[in-house]
Amino acid sequence: MTAMVVLVVSLPSTVLSGLLVYGVGTLAGPRFALGLILAWSLVGPLIPAPTADMAPRIFGVRRPRPEEQSALIPAWHNVAHAARVRAADYSLWVQDTGDVNALAAPGRIVAVTGWAVAALGPRELEAVLAHELGHHLGGGQRAHMLAYWYGLPISVIRTVYRKITWLFAVFVAQAAHIVGLVALLRLFGMRNAMDVICFTVLAPTRALVFAAAAIGSARVFGAPAVACAATALLVEPFAKQAQRRWSEIQADGVAVDLGYGRETRTVLDLWLRHHSSRRKSRPIARLLDSHPPIETRLRAIRTRRGAWADPGRVIPPPQSA
Repeated sequence: MTAMVVLVVSLPSTVLSGLLVYGVGTLAGPRFALGLILAWSLVGPLIPAPTADMAPRIFGVRRPRPEEQSALIPAWHNVAHAARVRAADYSLWVQDTGDVNALAAPGRIVAVTGWAVAALGPRELEAVLAHELGHHLGGGQRAHMLAYWYGLPISVIRTVYRKITWLFAVFVAQAAHIVGLVALLRLFGMRNAMDVICFTVLAPTRALVFAAAAIGSARVFGAPAVACAATALLVEPFAKQAQRRWSEIQADGVAVDLGYGRETRTVLDLWLRHHSSRRKSRPIARLLDSHPPIETRLRAIRTRRGAWADPGRVIPPPQSA
């Protein structure tokens, strides 16, 4: 089920990437474009999962320090025993962020945040590890690899575009300081003038790039392909983030099934109190969040715990990764 959801949700980015690959190939002729798109399609299933040694370069994680290992290793063995999986089959990592969870990546990579290791007790740390293990036990890791590969072309273009436009926005903002535009904006109550200037630069350039891409695509692929690409472009960011939010709820459910429902609630309650001063995001912003609101996760945990006839009973999830 998880694999199917991941593949369906990644369809818009796959469409965009496919059009991009084919469009680049047409620079060398239609036959080359056809061969390129065919090779790109066939290589995806053959891409191996990243090895543990590749984790720091790809995911920005690090090996646990000795004091972190003393907390992580026994906690991880307890979680692996509860889930009936081999602890040695997975590699443990730490991500230096102040968040609750970190990541569960293909290649059986499990990472928690430095905050979780430093601030949580043993059972609560086990709950966080159970949550990350839940991403693996859902069975969608191979699907995530395929989604990553088929979305890579559009991801690369988006990253390059963001860096270029951000540098351009910073240049304009610095120039605005020279001409006094920032001071003028502040007179009208716009305290964060840098954001205003960046938005003013980014919005028109994105519109121009999209218009140019649409015109170019129409000449190469025709109007139906442009309509398909425009639809995928609008849907893709919302679909991807919705899938990520869904997977977080599912991973919380695995932690509950492994007997860590109470501890997961404790961790989320602690995180909610720690960040109670944060402003609530607007509805459109929530649609682009990669994690569901803490309150939503707490409600889902309460619902899942309430569904158990015997609170002490634990049913291990499928042993797939």
